Amino acid sequence: MRTHPPSLPLLAAYDRACACDLLRSWTAQSLRDALRGGRFGDTLAPADRAELDGLLTAWLQRALGGVFLRDALLVDGQRGPQVFGLICAAVTRAWATLSPDQAALLRERGAGDLATTDLADLVIRDPALARLADLAGREGLAVALLEQPVGYPPPTDLDSLLPAPVVVQPFPDEVFEPPSGLRRTVAVALAVGGMALMLIPMLGGSIPQHPAGMPLALITLALLIGISARWPGWVGATCIWLVANLPVFRHDTGLNAILPTLPLLAVGLALLAVDRRVRALWAWVRRQFGR
Repeated sequence: MRTHPPSLPLLAAYDRACACDLLRSWTAQSLRDALRGGRFGDTLAPADRAELDGLLTAWLQRALGGVFLRDALLVDGQRGPQVFGLICAAVTRAWATLSPDQAALLRERGAGDLATTDLADLVIRDPALARLADLAGREGLAVALLEQPVGYPPPTDLDSLLPAPVVVQPFPDEVFEPPSGLRRTVAVALAVGGMALMLIPMLGGSIPQHPAGMPLALITLALLIGISARWPGWVGATCIWLVANLPVFRHDTGLNAILPTLPLLAVGLALLAVDRRVRALWAWVRRQFGR
C-alpha cells in the first residue's frame, strides 16, 4: 500500500489516537528501531520510510533519541510536524481524492480534523467519500483534509500528551526460586552449622538458657543467603536477632519484661514484609501447605 495517492487534495481517515499515543509513550530511538525492524510503518512507501528514518536519526544525533516523541516535537519545531505527519500516514486506514469544488467546500469548514457531519452533503453524491465516512464512524477514526503529502493537522496541545505516570506497586510480586549452585551450598552449610550448635548441647543433657546467639545467626544467614534477600530483609532479620539476644529475652522471661522490645520487633517484621524475596518465600511456603 502506498503512503498516499499522487493527486491532491485528499481526504484521509486515520487513527489519530494511536498517533498521539506514540508521541506520549515512544521515543525516537524506539520508533526508529521499530521502523527498521518492520514493526511499524509497513504501509509507508519506501521514500517515506527513508524520510522518517532520517528525521529520527537526526533526533538521535541531537541527543533526543531517549526522550519521548512529544518532548522532541517541543524541542524541534521544524522536524516535529514532518515526523508527526509520517506517523499519521502510517496509521491511515483510507484515502479519497477530492475534486477542487469538494476541497474548497471543506476548507470553508475550518482547519484541523473534520467531523463526519462535515461530510454529510458530500457523501450523498460520492461513493468513495461515503465509504470513508462510514469507516471513520465505525472505527472512531479522525478525518483530515490534506493539502500536501503527510500534511496532517499537528497536535495543538502537547501538554495533554504528557506520559502517563507509572503506577508502582508498593509490594511487587516475585516468584520464589530455590537456591542453586554455590549459594545453595553456602546456605545449607550455614543452616547445618546453626542446627549443630543448637542440638549438640541438648544431646549432652544441657539446655542453653540463651541459645539465640550464634545458632540463630547462622540459621538466619542461611535463609537470607538462600533467598538472595534485599537490604530490608537483612536489616529486618538483624532487628529480630537483636531482640532474641537481649538479656531479658530468655525462656523463663515473663511477658512484661519483653514488652519494651516490641517496637524493635515490629520494625524487624515490617522490614521483612517489605522485602520482595521474603514475601515470595512466604507465599511459596503457604502454597506447599495448601496443596
